[in-house]
Amino acid sequence: MPKRASESSTIGSNKAKKQLSCQRCRTRKVKCNYEIPCSQCVKAGKECIQVANDLRKIRPSATYVSELEGKYDHLYKILIELKQRESIEAKANFLNSIDFDSIQAPKHDTVIEHHDDIEENSAFYGPTSVYDDHIITNNSNSVKKDKEVNEINILNKDKDVLNCLQLFFTWQYPDHNMFIFREAFLIDFFDPKPTMLYCSKVLILSICALGARMSDDEKVYKKSKQYYNESKKILLSTFSQPSITSLQSYMLLAFFDICNGLNSSGWMLSGNAMRMGFDLGFQLNPEVWFVESKGNLSKLDVDIRSRIYWGCYMADHFISLLLGRPSLLKISDASIPETNDLPDLEWIDDFTYEGHLKNKGLEKPKSNISYISDPLKKIINLINISDNMLNDIFTKSETIDDDDLNLESRLEKLSEYNTQIMHWKDTLPHDLQWDRKKLSATGDNPTYSGIRYYYYILILCLNRPFVGIDHEKNKYSPLLICQNAIDDLYQSINKFQSEHGYKTVSIFIVYSSILSISIILLTNKSIKLESEEKERLQFFMGVLQGCSKTWKLAEKSYNLIKDKLRHRNDAGELLEPSVKIETPKSTDLNSVDSINAEILFDENLDFLGGPPVLMTSDLFNEDWEALFPDYIFHSKN
Repeated sequence: MPKRASESSTIGSNKAKKQLSCQRCRTRKVKCNYEIPCSQCVKAGKECIQVANDLRKIRPSATYVSELEGKYDHLYKILIELKQRESIEAKANFLNSIDFDSIQAPKHDTVIEHHDDIEENSAFYGPTSVYDDHIITNNSNSVKKDKEVNEINILNKDKDVLNCLQLFFTWQYPDHNMFIFREAFLIDFFDPKPTMLYCSKVLILSICALGARMSDDEKVYKKSKQYYNESKKILLSTFSQPSITSLQSYMLLAFFDICNGLNSSGWMLSGNAMRMGFDLGFQLNPEVWFVESKGNLSKLDVDIRSRIYWGCYMADHFISLLLGRPSLLKISDASIPETNDLPDLEWIDDFTYEGHLKNKGLEKPKSNISYISDPLKKIINLINISDNMLNDIFTKSETIDDDDLNLESRLEKLSEYNTQIMHWKDTLPHDLQWDRKKLSATGDNPTYSGIRYYYYILILCLNRPFVGIDHEKNKYSPLLICQNAIDDLYQSINKFQSEHGYKTVSIFIVYSSILSISIILLTNKSIKLESEEKERLQFFMGVLQGCSKTWKLAEKSYNLIKDKLRHRNDAGELLEPSVKIETPKSTDLNSVDSINAEILFDENLDFLGGPPVLMTSDLFNEDWEALFPDYIFHSKN
């Protein structure tokens, strides 16, 4: 019998090609004698099929497989979207809007098999790509940019995406999201270009993940996690290619996790954002560093990038305060100037609270208040006061051994810093000032609220550890400051929920409610919980329950406090507010049934010392006990 070509074709080579078993022998995993036909096939009376190439040795790379999976996912989503279109005309319009040429098949010769071969955006401490137009305009990967433009052109016509963006910018902006400049994002979103800086697919998905949490449409609400997962997947796959929008996306996903009780994950994602920011040099003044591009860098670009840094500065310190961990951004590291007022756009009403009121026929006359730049500058000043306060009061003194003297010294410093904070509030510009009466009138407007809630969360966090100490009562005492803050929060939140319900509640309101409940329970030695305090407790518990669907942190907090209170036989009815909290109507202050809210607490409440940690890595284990220790729920025998 003739031998196979692979065996006989050895002329001109030092080594014969490896002989290959026939197809049947390979499948059955039996020895083949390599003849044509082979003895196994002759014996079985089967056709002997030769194998030309050993494809087992030609394996696709992981990157190639990943690209195929991505292409499959993209096509699958197109089919799902197509299926959801009801009419033939809608299906045709949807298909016409898709650029199928942008869905390119991966090529073997262009597959990158190791991250060492990835072309990174050069970055170093100093001038970097975030400000350097040369790097942007000479980006060699134009195909990738064009693909993203096509993807954004699909997203900016998606009604669910538009709904999520509207919810985010109406209810969650600016708050702790000042690191995004809404107008710059929307310009690039509706008119994407390969050179755009302030919009990307990953940033759109990150915003949608948060915006979808507030949707009344159950289908959109359920997409929140899908948006989150897709955004996170893109971020991690482009880890070595820093950009402004990736930095912003990390911050948004960090808040998504923290707002849902995943503190460690949120802390790490925010850390990625800050590290990426330093990699981009976002703390540096581009007008000083970038000689080459200074002529091309507009003042608007400088102002936008200033907003990004100082917005991140505020967000970083807010997360630090809540999680009881050190902040990463220091004011001494920054040379970029503080943000200035930026121009408004007339066509973005659908993405503003004023536009929301206009659509409902409730348009109010516009005031001259600055919603971003001035409040952000004032918050930065407040952060600087609080940083000094943390260092002076909550850092252990090595010079004083006597704990009582040390405590007395801390209380004196606390009083001094409380005076500074109150002075900060009293000297705010006229359009930013507020009192309890103004809270009752304007608490429904989320664009007023960022600076106010930051102030209340800060003073509650810093003063909470000292509310159980007996000391001289003055207007700057921790107890009185906390009482006044809780009363103010009650008025502001009550106004908001009476107008809008709980679905669009800010995470600031959730944290304010958690802190207020903690302090009300901690101060039962100094405050006998009569009708007003019981009403406050019921109200803030109702807030947590009411916004539980929007923010899982609220749900987890409510359930934990409720379970602890249920251990008290005489407090079982405390958790049944007489107000129907599912109904977004105003709470009638006289409708609270104080008899059903009777609480008896331990008279020997110990001082709760320690740093002003609201939560740390494990919200619902050890560190939660610092916020709600067991002894405030149980009487001693």
